[in-house]
Amino acid sequence: MLNSSILTLVQIFTILVKFITQTIFIKYLGKEYLGLNGLFTNVLSVLSFAELGVGSAIVFSLYSPLAHRDEKSISGLMNLFRKAYNAIGIIIAVAGLIMIPVLPFLIKDYHSLTHVSLYFILYISNSVVSYFFTYKRSLLIADQKEYISALNQLKYTALQVVLQVAVLFFFHSYAYYLIVAIITTLLSNFTISRKVDRLYPYLSQHKDVKVDKKSLHIIRNNIVGMVGSKIGSIVVRSTDNLLLSAFMGIYVVGVYSNYLLIVTSISSIFTKLISSVTASVGNLIAEDNKKRTFDVFKTHYTINFFIVAISAGCLFVSLNPFIKFWAGKSYTLALSIVVVIVLNYFFDQLRQSSLTFITAYGLFVANGKKSVVEAIMNFAFSFTLLVGFHLGIRGVLLGTILTNLILNSWWEPLLLFRAGFGFRKKYMRFYLINYWLCNLTSLIFTFLIAQLIFHLDGYLNTSNFLIALLNSVLMVIFQIIFFTLFYSRTSGYKYLIRTIIRLVAKRH
Repeated sequence: MLNSSILTLVQIFTILVKFITQTIFIKYLGKEYLGLNGLFTNVLSVLSFAELGVGSAIVFSLYSPLAHRDEKSISGLMNLFRKAYNAIGIIIAVAGLIMIPVLPFLIKDYHSLTHVSLYFILYISNSVVSYFFTYKRSLLIADQKEYISALNQLKYTALQVVLQVAVLFFFHSYAYYLIVAIITTLLSNFTISRKVDRLYPYLSQHKDVKVDKKSLHIIRNNIVGMVGSKIGSIVVRSTDNLLLSAFMGIYVVGVYSNYLLIVTSISSIFTKLISSVTASVGNLIAEDNKKRTFDVFKTHYTINFFIVAISAGCLFVSLNPFIKFWAGKSYTLALSIVVVIVLNYFFDQLRQSSLTFITAYGLFVANGKKSVVEAIMNFAFSFTLLVGFHLGIRGVLLGTILTNLILNSWWEPLLLFRAGFGFRKKYMRFYLINYWLCNLTSLIFTFLIAQLIFHLDGYLNTSNFLIALLNSVLMVIFQIIFFTLFYSRTSGYKYLIRTIIRLVAKRH
């Protein structure tokens, strides 16, 4: 509860200040630089392939020694982590320099922009410097103290935003904007490193301790498994802007990036909320009570489903009015594109419960194999629908939706039921009822309510911000009524009600 609450609040604050920064960014630098920033983000995600899941594999390896307070083993793992991340930082720096001659091929209107290579070097530098300090955050995550890291990031994110807004306002400079990010990243990671040293003083006492051969073998196997997952994640989440930039131009990326900021902001809040219990689930799994773990999963999945359905409905009815208010009518996309954006969010976010438990179980190898197939399918679908059928943003996102429906929707829960819970017979009931039936019912209901809300909007003569707010409030009310009528007997619904009652009782 502590991690979920603080991480969610920090994420909300981070999103709010991102909106402030992007608003100033749009005003002083325009769509082209906004698109360039979005493209660089995707390129960096591709280059982060060098990380190869090292972080996840080592965090998983820390659960057991932390539970047994094995200081030497913890120190050995952190020493290994330090060396690995130093190497990764250097690899990303070299890969970034190699990417510079490729940029003209990734940006359709490259020659209409100036100093692109300089901006790219600065953007990559921000990521490179983080790898030389950030590894110690993983110890806090594994030890269920991620809130300490989150509060540190909160402080330096606030500083970064103040300085970036200032340089945009006074200098209108994208280069200075990026330099500020590099400096604040260094400060944030340096201070959290010092904090971890104080919390775990034995790390400095065992600087030469190495990981034993057995643990190293397990870590290597997990990293091999994570390679596949990394490939899948990069292709699915990080190639959209690359395809759009190469075939439609940086202008389209700039317009789409506003929608992407809103959707990924909402997604990151709920992903933090849902996945922040991974370490707690890992400890629960260590107790080897499969029935209890399965019951927790069912509750976790139902809560995630409620959150995804309600937030997707709100996005559908509020995205365009909010974009009109925030960035202007020229930055809005057709409603048909908004439908695809929201569906992509819906099906991708539904995976988070399965992925949280897959990570907690350490099923990296099996899930990694699937992710390679996922990457190939996603790129093939997206490229074909974009280039062959000329569907633009719709085509790129439909490729991801199809991949989630055809592959991820059944593979990830099946892996969990078979290799995790050991309740394979219960899988088909879960897949057919909890996934397909519930999802279709929810989507149909959301679409019908959205039509009613859009009809009511025609009678409103007020600001787009109030329309967006009213639309979201109406959607939340209707969704709560729907879930109360049809899901009040589920464990997830009962857990939410008990939690709300307990929180209200504490206040009184």
